[in-house]
Amino acid sequence: MARQKWKHRIARWRGLVAIAIATAAIVIAANALGLLQLLEWATLDTFFHLRPPEPVDSRIAIVTIDEPDIEHLGHWPMRDREMARLLKQIAVQQPLAIALDIYRDLPVEPGHQQLVEVFKSTPNLIGIEKVTGQTIAPPPILDQSGQTAPVDLILDADGKLRRALLGLETKQGEFKESLGATMALAYLQKRGISLEVLNPDRGLYQLGQATFVPLNGNEGGYIGKDGGGYQILLNYRGQLDRFLHLSLTDVLENRISPELLRDRLVFIGATTPSLKDIFQTPYSNSLSDFPQLTPGVVVHANLTSQIISAALDNRPLLFPWSRKVNWLWIGVWSALGAIGSQAVLFVPRFAKNRFLLGTLIYIILSGCLLYTGSYLAFLSGRTIPVFSPFLALAASAILTANFHKQYQLKTVNRRLEKAKEQLEDYSRTLELKVSQRTNELSEALEHLEVTQQELIQKEKTAALGQLVAGIAHEINSPLGAIHSSVGNITQFFDERLEQLPIFLQTLSLEQQKDFLALLHESAKTPLAYFSSREIRKIRRKLARELDDREIADSDRLADTLVEIGVIDNLERYQSLLETPNSQDILDTAYRLVSLRKSTRAIAKAGDRAAKIVFALKTYTRYERQGTKVEICIEQGIESVLSLYHNQLQQGIEVVRNYSKGLPPIQGYPDELNQVWINLIHNAIQAMDNRGTLEIEIDCSENSLHVSITDSGQGIPPEIQDQIFQPFFTTKPAGEGSGLGLDIARKIVEKHQGKLTFVSVPGRTTFQVCLPIA
Repeated sequence: MARQKWKHRIARWRGLVAIAIATAAIVIAANALGLLQLLEWATLDTFFHLRPPEPVDSRIAIVTIDEPDIEHLGHWPMRDREMARLLKQIAVQQPLAIALDIYRDLPVEPGHQQLVEVFKSTPNLIGIEKVTGQTIAPPPILDQSGQTAPVDLILDADGKLRRALLGLETKQGEFKESLGATMALAYLQKRGISLEVLNPDRGLYQLGQATFVPLNGNEGGYIGKDGGGYQILLNYRGQLDRFLHLSLTDVLENRISPELLRDRLVFIGATTPSLKDIFQTPYSNSLSDFPQLTPGVVVHANLTSQIISAALDNRPLLFPWSRKVNWLWIGVWSALGAIGSQAVLFVPRFAKNRFLLGTLIYIILSGCLLYTGSYLAFLSGRTIPVFSPFLALAASAILTANFHKQYQLKTVNRRLEKAKEQLEDYSRTLELKVSQRTNELSEALEHLEVTQQELIQKEKTAALGQLVAGIAHEINSPLGAIHSSVGNITQFFDERLEQLPIFLQTLSLEQQKDFLALLHESAKTPLAYFSSREIRKIRRKLARELDDREIADSDRLADTLVEIGVIDNLERYQSLLETPNSQDILDTAYRLVSLRKSTRAIAKAGDRAAKIVFALKTYTRYERQGTKVEICIEQGIESVLSLYHNQLQQGIEVVRNYSKGLPPIQGYPDELNQVWINLIHNAIQAMDNRGTLEIEIDCSENSLHVSITDSGQGIPPEIQDQIFQPFFTTKPAGEGSGLGLDIARKIVEKHQGKLTFVSVPGRTTFQVCLPIA
């Protein structure tokens, strides 16, 4: 037995391991092929949205060029004379460096010579060029003095900027730092911080407190990166509002404070969409028709801020995991999906796992943990894949739940096969025993087989089984009342009958009349209609009256009078109460009154037992001739209600609306009783034994209509078209076969009728329409 148990455990764990490995392998393959890149990028974008706003970087200022500035100039591109004046206005405030993020490979007259002079006289001015794809040359004067930097950007497959170039190689073979890196290095050199080489083969560099590691193309959400150069992930500070910014017009008109730009890094660039130097970033909402775009000058400013903050402030850079670590990460979550799902299925609440509820809850909670952990890692500078491990987790958990279900089915099938073998062995043994029985037992067996054929309707048998407990209780109650009452009567005859004539002879003629009147009075006053509080009040009142009449032992006499049923009019029994043996007289009267109550209880209990037996006989009778007979629908329904009397009296109010003069119909009583019991049983279960059950019977010209309505929760709309399908049930396993409504509909159709229903929350009505003979 123990060996078999361990064998099953090993088989189960072997299946879990296979699921975890296979799921991880598939997800890793999809990740390696780049099929999940877009989803990983989208998850990373959400982290930027969720991250709290960072403080404004006061070391950087951006001179923006938007539509009002272009309108102020009256033309575009900006003429060289206006650009020269702009640069002079900025240079006079002695900024640390100026980045001119505007292409100027060709002169724009008038004022070109003025601009050339400004270029020559501004050693901290950086011009731009484009060195990849369709190249754009730098300003010639600035190129000769080495004051240019490339502004090439790399877009991901979804069109967003998530990576930045620290430097790249030109077509002439020269390596140049990007505009953002050039500006950052200029700032750091003024503070005595220079670039240190840690490992030239791996491209590791040290800059202050920061270590820079380039992307190699197969880490994080990137598979086979493009663009070349020295790439890192952009750790955006934010949009334009995270930097000091002022408009071109304000600078040209000298509307800024004289010391505003001193020792700052100044970027000059376009921010209006019409100049097309604008990009999608993680801050762009891809679900919106008008996503928030980021100007190129803001992207370069973010890169500069990222480098400076990492070197000076220890602000984290974003480092993705390597490909092998990512694969291990996916494998870990695939294993957690299988193990966790299996553990959840052993929790009693989720053992049945209907609609994968337990599995889905585990997936959601684990996914939240994964997402939260990845977000916290993002805040500390690590980009951990989220979607790939979550996909492995979810797939592994769902496959484990399915495996668990299949394993359970196999276990049940093995048990059924074993039970079937035992049943076959028992059947063979039974046949051997039956063959040895007498003719009387053979006849009994034949009768049993006939009875078995009569009860082949599984749903009716199940319903009878559910009623057994209630019917037994209903029959036991009147039988108990009869037994108790017979005991009272027997005790009276044994103890009091012989003394009764002697007792009556001790009474005078007047007292005998009063004694008989006392017995008649008890029959007129049913104490059951009085509450306990009212009875105590009557007892105290009678005791006071007896005290007023100076009758001894008033409390005890008052108790006996109340038990007999006397609640007032003590003058009528004055002669009995004033006698010395008044207590014996009242005790005898109480015994006779109890005798009368016992006979009434026997009669009432007998009527109740007869009603139950009649209802049960009516429900279980079988029409052997197979021909239709005349049926009273009202009587059949009342018989079924009698069978359910015990359940109905616990909290269900039955409302009957029967039309008068209902005509009989032709049909099969036992089969129609099956319909009523199925519908009433379903209604009771739908209300959870609490609510209102309405039964309405009326007729039209050619048909009889029976409506059974319950106040339960109703049938969900999504399953209403399935409830008549065989074996479909909403009840837990083992509580319903799913055949009840299908059988009921077939019986009604056999009677040329129709079974329909209407259900809304709080009210469900099943209507049976039967033709009138």
